Amino acid sequence: MLRAEDVKDEFLLCGICTKEFDEEIHTPRVLPCLHTFCQSCMKKILKGNLMVCPFCKVEYALPSDGIYVFPKDSTRRNLIEFLKVRKRSSDILCKDCPDDNIAADFCKECYIFMCLDCTRAHRRSLASRTHPTIDIKQLQTSGPEVFRRKLKCTKPGHEGQPLVFYCTKKECDQLVCTTCTVCDHDKTKGHAIVNVKDIHSQKTAELNKVFKMLQNDVNTAKMISQQTEQELLNIDIKEYEIEQEIEHAFEACHKALDLRKQELKSKLAALCENKKSAMIYRSRHIETYINDVTNAKEFANSITNHADPTEFIPLHLTLYRRLKMLTGQKFKKTLQVESPSFEPVKMNDDFLRFVTGMGQLSTVVHTRKLSWKRGRTDVGTTGARTPSIEGDIRLGDILCPEFVYDPDTVHQYRKISENLKSLQNQSLGYTAQLPHSERRLRKYRGVVGSRPFQHPGKHYFEVHVSFKIHKQLDNVNFVFEIGIINRRSDVDSGHYVYDHRNAWSFCAQHCEEHKQLCQWCRHDGRNLAHDPLSGIDAGTVVDVTYGFLVDTDRRKLVVADCTNQRNLYTFTNLEVTRPLWPVFGCHWPSKVKIDMTLRTGNEIQEIPAHLQSE
Repeated sequence: MLRAEDVKDEFLLCGICTKEFDEEIHTPRVLPCLHTFCQSCMKKILKGNLMVCPFCKVEYALPSDGIYVFPKDSTRRNLIEFLKVRKRSSDILCKDCPDDNIAADFCKECYIFMCLDCTRAHRRSLASRTHPTIDIKQLQTSGPEVFRRKLKCTKPGHEGQPLVFYCTKKECDQLVCTTCTVCDHDKTKGHAIVNVKDIHSQKTAELNKVFKMLQNDVNTAKMISQQTEQELLNIDIKEYEIEQEIEHAFEACHKALDLRKQELKSKLAALCENKKSAMIYRSRHIETYINDVTNAKEFANSITNHADPTEFIPLHLTLYRRLKMLTGQKFKKTLQVESPSFEPVKMNDDFLRFVTGMGQLSTVVHTRKLSWKRGRTDVGTTGARTPSIEGDIRLGDILCPEFVYDPDTVHQYRKISENLKSLQNQSLGYTAQLPHSERRLRKYRGVVGSRPFQHPGKHYFEVHVSFKIHKQLDNVNFVFEIGIINRRSDVDSGHYVYDHRNAWSFCAQHCEEHKQLCQWCRHDGRNLAHDPLSGIDAGTVVDVTYGFLVDTDRRKLVVADCTNQRNLYTFTNLEVTRPLWPVFGCHWPSKVKIDMTLRTGNEIQEIPAHLQSE
């Protein structure tokens, strides 16, 4: 049986004026594109004989009948009455008297609600005494089929006759009554009359055949959609890995440039040392020559000026030979200096052109067979871990995905449990021997979830946060953060994610306004809401469970306090074109001891009542 809560309100309201459909002013009419609006709004948006669907923009050229060519949608009328009985029966008024009495019964033949007085009159009337009636209390336990109407002929003279036949003649193609078959749809004149039940079965079978074809296409489309979502995850992982490849490649280029730089410096030092040695040797040779000439000249002058001719003559030959020998010593009369120089060969425009062309990005087209395997596809990156989806559980229309903390991303000063569900802040003296991982966080003091939210629909998980303050907090102390971000590579650009344009953060921090610890909701560096959480004095203990409902269809994130059964804030306009990664951070181990425990997948037994309506 259809439940009242299963009927979406949007199904009962006009998509233009948002008024509830009725049988008078807001009569629902269905366009060929299957969008339904009330005829009052249709008249307003009709331009001449042209109707444009406000939703899908399909244009319809109408005949002289105008909007009345579009059929009424009586199903919505039936559901409206069904919901009125189920949800607000005390508001239903009698339709058979002018006194606005509260309705007590419903006539299944006339399809009207009646008060007790009108019901008695209805049963006494010769025309209606055989009509079946049902009281409101019985209606409240019945399904919408009670309100189904058997349409009756509206032709003059045929009024009230049930439409029990169908004329299949191409020019007719309509429901007819018994009188119509005799007067206007005579078989002898080429009309083909079929019992309405038979044509219903026939047309239902036609629809079922189309349904089956569409369902096969939908199943294929869903498989493609699932694989596409998995490939989106793989591309996200691949982007991070290629970023690391680019970093490594350019680091290698930097090392090669540094090596070449050191090589040139070494050659320069050797060249300069060689040139300086040659110049020093020549300088010393010239200094020796100058000293020799100076000494010889001084000695000769002394002999010439102070010796007796008889003393000079014997020494003349020795002096002459020495001076003559010094005149024979030749040296370059010009100074040539070889100065080192540097030519930036291939380092100016040529180098810039070379650098501009360094590295290339390309894509490879893969055509994949539609073979879905849980948790992975055959497209991905070497060594990239694809998160498991075993353990997922669906509660109503909400998926509780199974995921854990990703051990390859946890910061070296943070600790996660063996089951990868508990995150603790550690003192700066913590020196765990973590295995090497290129994805390990270096700035962000926390961890990334092992799996993003990327499937359409609602996703839910919880985090149990418990902490004890052992030193009083001050106005700079940031305690913990839980958020989602749609670029995983941005997580490690800082100690927090609340100032990112593509991140939505729920965190606890000292509040100067309240002089205590408050819960903050932040995005793009802006404070959107905050609420007191606890005191800031040593000895304060907090134990609370938070729920997070991610709705990718409506692009919103609802943060709830499950312990106190209330919603804290709803983020809107989430950017969902990329996977949304959950991130978790905890801070100030010198002042507070924190444990953040994940509850995901089948660990979730029920969705809090205050979140189910979101």
